[in-house]
Amino acid sequence: MKLLFQNKTKYSDTVYNEFLHFHSNHFKYSYLLYTLIVCAVILFLVIAQIKIHQLSISILLCAALTVFILWRIFHPISEVSKEYKSEKIQQQIEYTFKFYENKFTIEDSNYFSNSKYSDIYKVFETDSFFYLYLDKTHSLLLEKNSFTLGSANEFSEFIKRKCLFRYRKK
Repeated sequence: MKLLFQNKTKYSDTVYNEFLHFHSNHFKYSYLLYTLIVCAVILFLVIAQIKIHQLSISILLCAALTVFILWRIFHPISEVSKEYKSEKIQQQIEYTFKFYENKFTIEDSNYFSNSKYSDIYKVFETDSFFYLYLDKTHSLLLEKNSFTLGSANEFSEFIKRKCLFRYRKK
């Protein structure tokens, strides 16, 4: 199987910070909209329960609303904190991404994985990175200037063809 592209990206604080900035800017409105809709539904239920004099249920719903809001605030903070403390960021592990016609691989000194292009949820291209999302919260970070085989422009055309409706340029 012929290797078409190879990229070696070191996951550092700088790389992760740039990804966080992109991710938070790109998904902030959908995250906020989802939060507002859930809060509005719970508030509607609280008001409905108060109107029919079910105070115990309305107190439970208020508690659920409080827990939901706290979780929406503190869960992302804890996830980011956990990621900063991870081995890949602390030790600045370098990942090698190899792209073939029908699959791609990810490897470092302790890890190896094969994937198909259909496993990619979304692809975003920025001025300096390709972000290959595997789901809504996990992404592969490829620096454009770290291609050791092929160029970023050629890879852009390739990944656009492989992930036609899942590709976005920012």
